[in-house]
Amino acid sequence: MKKVKVAILTMLLTVMCSGVSFAGGIGYIDYERVLESFPYAINARKSLDSKAMAIKQYMFDKEKEYENIQSPVQKQNFQDKVAAELKAKQTDFMREQARVEQETYNKVRGVANSIMVEQKLDAIISDKAVFCGGVDVTKTLIDRLKTVK
Repeated sequence: MKKVKVAILTMLLTVMCSGVSFAGGIGYIDYERVLESFPYAINARKSLDSKAMAIKQYMFDKEKEYENIQSPVQKQNFQDKVAAELKAKQTDFMREQARVEQETYNKVRGVANSIMVEQKLDAIISDKAVFCGGVDVTKTLIDRLKTVK
């Protein structure tokens, strides 16, 4: 009989403790809306767009140069040279894009983490993962990110 009471008590304590683990609730954010409102992300996107435009302009200029070349050997050498330069430019662009995306994510995550602690939430997740319930902290996050550089 004593073993049954201990088992029931253990089970009750387990149920009570598991109910406490989600006492703060779950927060969620609309990450796309955050990126559209975060000054750092906006400036980074503009910078990346200008670099992409520079690559397009480079190709346009090289096409004009190619049209003026007469010799087939010179054309082939020109193509090889331009292909190597273009590949280097694209690699640099992709590296920069990945770096900017990671920095942006880290800044958003840092601010989201402080909001999670302040509001005593158990987690902050994407709004796409929320079917119902939760606390929308998108506006709070956007407001705080406006001061982050």
